[in-house]
Amino acid sequence: AAVEPPPMPPKRGGGGGGRAMAAGGGDGPRPAFCAGGGDWRPGQAEGFGRCAKERLHFPAHGRLHEYLELRCTTSGLGVHAVARRNFACGELVLSEDALLRVPDTSQEAGQRLQNKFGDRAPFLAPALGVQWDRVSKEELKSVLNLFFVHPSVSRSDTKQAETNLIICKDLLEGSEKLKSRLQPMDLLRFLHIVDLNIHRDDEKPDMAGFAGIFVFGSKFSHSCAPNCSWSFSPEGRLQYHAVRPIEADEILTFSYIGNGMNLLTSTIERRRRLSTLWFVCQCARCKGPDLSRKIRCPRCGVDGSCLPTYGEDPNWDTGMITPQMLPDAEHWHCCSCSANCPSAEMPLQEESELARLVPGAMMQGRSEEPGSSCREATRFEQLRARAAASVGTGHWTHTLAGFAFLQRSLVQLKSDPVILHTEAEFQAVSVEIAEWLKANASANAEQRLSAMFVAVRLEHELGGGLRAWGYDPIDPLGGGLNSAMRLREHGWEVTPEGSMRSKDDQLSAVENTKVERGL
Repeated sequence: AAVEPPPMPPKRGGGGGGRAMAAGGGDGPRPAFCAGGGDWRPGQAEGFGRCAKERLHFPAHGRLHEYLELRCTTSGLGVHAVARRNFACGELVLSEDALLRVPDTSQEAGQRLQNKFGDRAPFLAPALGVQWDRVSKEELKSVLNLFFVHPSVSRSDTKQAETNLIICKDLLEGSEKLKSRLQPMDLLRFLHIVDLNIHRDDEKPDMAGFAGIFVFGSKFSHSCAPNCSWSFSPEGRLQYHAVRPIEADEILTFSYIGNGMNLLTSTIERRRRLSTLWFVCQCARCKGPDLSRKIRCPRCGVDGSCLPTYGEDPNWDTGMITPQMLPDAEHWHCCSCSANCPSAEMPLQEESELARLVPGAMMQGRSEEPGSSCREATRFEQLRARAAASVGTGHWTHTLAGFAFLQRSLVQLKSDPVILHTEAEFQAVSVEIAEWLKANASANAEQRLSAMFVAVRLEHELGGGLRAWGYDPIDPLGGGLNSAMRLREHGWEVTPEGSMRSKDDQLSAVENTKVERGL
């Protein structure tokens, strides 16, 4: 049996208590950023205080309590970070150095692991990537004690636990350096900690050496409408920035599944994907109406009027969770005719097919073959039409197919001499996407920005003014998202007429002026 990762705690709001500096459980003075009460283990809060002094770059460790607070619960979120003040969009929330770097293993070491352990090799690899001779006893103690590990990791009464320990013992026997630092159970705990808490940027190869585990960044929870995103600084520090306005006492969150357009899928799709981490998402978006999954009512025929009615969530705090354990809605409610439709009346087979085809086509990437952009644009146009005919224009597959159609069409505009669509047709699709996102995913700032930037580039190519593409030229997204500032950061400027001008346009205008003046 393969080594399985432990369940992540279900993500729920609330928890914790007020900030305190009192001593607790013989730990010594509790840091001001660790909430009073809660379920702190002996020495845990003190360990966070020590790491704040040694690892924090921003804010200064003596002022961390002014920016965020760590709260601790035995169920739900576990140890999690909560904002102590308001943050504006784009503001730096946290910057810290790694507690432990976890670089990739060498190709030779990776091949040896693969030959010996097969599909378990990727899970075991971090143990051989760490430079253990540079890890102090205090750092190792912090690694093993300051990160969440599900209680099932410590159990020894199951066949799975027994197999996991045998594998760890086998790995230790093959490495004297590793054997001198860790016992089998500690090694298993370490591997689970890395599996669940590592920050790694797989999209930027030059950042591979920065991969590691970070004490405070790991306490940001998951949300399907996150208020933060992370990146590495040029020096390798982990940085969290606010992607939308954050209010004091709001849980600090990011997305465990990236900031791509896949966050726009339905609640059941997202939860099943996240269940591979052994938790069922309980963020506000997942607990609320599934607005991404609006389907045409089979009774009254009104587009986008039927929403799934999911049952009450059972207690997911314990045990392994698999995608198959998450049931789909048995009934759908129409907000137009008030009908309660059984799932048998809904086009769920067609929905399932579209949910496979649209993301699958987007994941394929763009081909470099001549004429490929035209074929890809046509493919997404067909998928969009199919979604409109079967599930309706309110469904996420219709929106994502439209977004991909505009993306491929933008590439086509730069490569093909003839385009078989008018500016008005492109604008209509862009307006639909902007309106759908505002109505159904208003808090998904990164996805709304992605759609906006596609519209900006299309407007630059085809004209019409930004408003014709679905966005206010003065404040394109509103809601404190600072979208106008983001445009300027990427070299775009809105003219008084509402059209887009790029940095290259401005440079060309300057050069033309010099030529006209004979400079």
